[in-house]
Amino acid sequence: MRRFIMFLYATILATVIAIYVIVRAVFPLSTHWGNKLALSLITAAAAYKFHLFYLLEGRNFFTPNLPAELVWSGCWLFCAVFAFALLLLAADTLRLPLYLLLRLTGHKPRRRRWRRHNNRINLALLTLALGVTAWGTWCGIKAPVVHTINLPIANMPTDAAPIRLVQLTDLHADSTKGAAFYQDIVRRTNELKPDIVVITGDFADGSVQDCGAALSPLRELNAPMGVYAVTGNHDYFWGTAGWLGYLKALGVEFIDGRSENVSVALEGGVRKELCLIGLHDPMVRRTGIKAPAIGEIAAPRGENGRTYPVVLLAHQPRVADTTAGYDIDLQLSGHTHGGQFPGLQQLVARFNNGYVNGLYQVGRMQLYVSPGTSLWTPVCLRLGVPSEITVINLYPADRK
Repeated sequence: MRRFIMFLYATILATVIAIYVIVRAVFPLSTHWGNKLALSLITAAAAYKFHLFYLLEGRNFFTPNLPAELVWSGCWLFCAVFAFALLLLAADTLRLPLYLLLRLTGHKPRRRRWRRHNNRINLALLTLALGVTAWGTWCGIKAPVVHTINLPIANMPTDAAPIRLVQLTDLHADSTKGAAFYQDIVRRTNELKPDIVVITGDFADGSVQDCGAALSPLRELNAPMGVYAVTGNHDYFWGTAGWLGYLKALGVEFIDGRSENVSVALEGGVRKELCLIGLHDPMVRRTGIKAPAIGEIAAPRGENGRTYPVVLLAHQPRVADTTAGYDIDLQLSGHTHGGQFPGLQQLVARFNNGYVNGLYQVGRMQLYVSPGTSLWTPVCLRLGVPSEITVINLYPADRK
């Protein structure tokens, strides 16, 4: 049912975009009707790229198993026509009042000159849309950057050894990203020499059969304290049990709905220790699985005289308003992709209690929302929000 609703939304959006662009930008052109027909077909093809890809592949509507170059090109053209429609709408909100003002003041513009002027503006807007979305698509599909943050933890003793944690999230394996892409992420992660690696959900957009090989490099992740993860909403779309079994065989330990104390002994008797807590993604409710609430797996704030950090893994950041009331130092989340680009960021914020990208202080708890290590291919566009491998250094707050 959910997939049908998404299909319906995509159809409505494509229809609105195609009709608006054709009526406002193609029909007014001073060219042969055959050229207008060709341009209308190109516009419709770009707007209905999900539907055309589904006709070609026949199984996955949003993430078809097609060559990467074809999928990325289709995504670019879809984003370009969508951006062009928005620019046209913005221009029309200015053109209509201007036209009415000229009519009211007795300066009625000549129809041919007015159309020629508008066509030139539309061409400029189309060029802008194509250029910006081409750059954004390139930024979206390229390798993630390494982003490092240092977080003081009040419960760590002054002489405690810092803990280097690396967060990966939103890997979104599909036909466009092969094993080489994830091999590079694993190699760069290992070079950071993490004490522990955590993965906060959304591993794949396809079945284990189709996408399992792409994520096989995860077995090479090397961290003395282990590799831990929780599921994301996308992990409930493609056979959860199969994916969990496969990823566990690669050495990924899932802690959904439970806590885990992890530690490692260093030379000289020094010991690094922390507690991890994992939350099921809210999507688990659709499966019928009973997921423990945060109060069942985390202690109330102030009731635990601990001397180690407590880190919560929760795919969606919007739960932070609730989890901040418990004995948790840091929540790590993904899901939002950082909003990806201006305009979408504001929309994403509305659905995630304002938590979109970066570090937040929520009560006495710190929240870090990663923009994701990869990207959901159907909208592979990033502007000013690069994918990242996140390095988080946890150290005693009292240390100078």
